[in-house]
Amino acid sequence: MTRARMLAVLLLGGAFAMAQPPRQAPAKDRRSPGYAAYQRANELFVAKKFQECMNALDEALRLDPKLIPALTLRAKLAMAIDRYDVAREDLERAIAADPASWYAQFLYGFQFYQRNEMPAAIAALEKARRLNPRDPPAALYLGLAQESLGRTAEALVLYQEAIRLEEAAGRPHVETVLVCARLLLLLGQFDEEERLLHRAEEIAPGSRDPHFEAARLWMKKGDPGRAAKEGEIALGLRGETTDRQVQYLLVQAYQATGREADAARHAAALRAMEKGQGK
Repeated sequence: MTRARMLAVLLLGGAFAMAQPPRQAPAKDRRSPGYAAYQRANELFVAKKFQECMNALDEALRLDPKLIPALTLRAKLAMAIDRYDVAREDLERAIAADPASWYAQFLYGFQFYQRNEMPAAIAALEKARRLNPRDPPAALYLGLAQESLGRTAEALVLYQEAIRLEEAAGRPHVETVLVCARLLLLLGQFDEEERLLHRAEEIAPGSRDPHFEAARLWMKKGDPGRAAKEGEIALGLRGETTDRQVQYLLVQAYQATGREADAARHAAALRAMEKGQGK
C-alpha cells in the first residue's frame, strides 16, 4: 500500500471516513459551543464536500479553539492538500488540549510517517497504542514505521496484532492482511503467507491484489505454473496492483514454464502499454 493510498484510506475509507471512529462523543465536546458546527463539518466531510467542510470547521474552531474533533478533522483535510505544517499545528493544539486523546496522537504519528520522519512517528504511534491498545491502525502504522527502519521482527508482531484487532472488531481490511503477507514473503515464511492470502481472498473476493501476491509467492516457491494461474486471475480483476505489474509477472512465469507463446503475448501487451504512454 503506497503512502498516497494510505492517506486516501485514512481520509475516506471505512471507519476512517469521519473525524473520529464512530462512537459517542465525550460530554465535554457535546457541550462545546462549536459542536453543532463540527457535526455539520463532519457530515460535509463524509459527503466529500471539502471546501464547505473547511468553512464549517473554521466556524467550529472560532467558537471553541480547543474542540478536539474539529482540530483532528481539519488536520486530515490539511494532509489531503499536502499542508502537513497546518496538520501538525492543529494536532499539537489538540494534544495540548487533551493529552489523553489517542486519536489525535495517532494522527500526529501518521503525519510524521507520511513525512518520512520515522523516529518521531514511532514515538507518537507508540503513545497512541498505550492510550488505546485496541486501535488497529495504530498497530499497523507503527509496524510500517518499524519496517521502514529495517526492524522486521517488531513490524511482523505489530501487523499480526493489527489483523487480530480488526478480526476481533468484525472489520477486517484486506490492505492490512496484504501488508503482513508481503513481509512474510520477504522473510521466507511462505506457509504463513499462503494462509494469510487465503484470508485476503475471503475478505476481498473481487480484488486482484491477493491473487497477484499469491502469484509472487508461487514464483518464490518454485511453481511458475501456479503463479501463472494466479496471475491470469489477477489480470481479470481490479485492485491497487497495476496491469503492468501483472503482465510483467506473467511474462516471467510463462518463460519459466517454457510457454514462450504465452510469454510473448504478455510481453506484447507490455510493449503496447509503453507505446501508449509514449504518445
